[in-house]
Amino acid sequence: MDPIVQRSLRALLVTVAVAMALVIGPAPAPHAAPAGGAQRREAAAPTTSNAYESRILQLVNAERTRRGLRPLRPWACADGFAERWSAYLARSKVLKHQSMATIMRSCRARTVGENIGYGAVSADAMVRLWMGSSAHRRNILNPTFAYIGLGAVNSGGHWYAVQEFMAF
Repeated sequence: MDPIVQRSLRALLVTVAVAMALVIGPAPAPHAAPAGGAQRREAAAPTTSNAYESRILQLVNAERTRRGLRPLRPWACADGFAERWSAYLARSKVLKHQSMATIMRSCRARTVGENIGYGAVSADAMVRLWMGSSAHRRNILNPTFAYIGLGAVNSGGHWYAVQEFMAF
């Protein structure tokens, strides 16, 4: 990889790309997946993906409720896409969005959005970076979204994090 590109990738903590999709048709009523300990406090940077993801969910929902929005609920289909995509990003060492059309079709969602991020940062810092980006903040605070999937993989001390947002 070109050294300039590699340095840029290391310096990049959060991408400012957001993918939104259009309506593809009616969907069945969703069933919420378990939160997986989302109320846990972070004393130090989490060392496992589950702890990192749980902390992100807790922080994202705190941002939403602070603004009068309902908390996002975990959704198994969204979580599967987020988990697989974060693993792909970590393996490939690239930051790019996946196909929102595929997610919409597979999860039967009306609307979807995706945030991706990268960095040697805590879950708290990752959420602060997303909230500092207007495009990422729009997804987090979109009142249409009711469900979320989270994926996070640590590779070489750097986290590759993915949020999949959905509305039905």
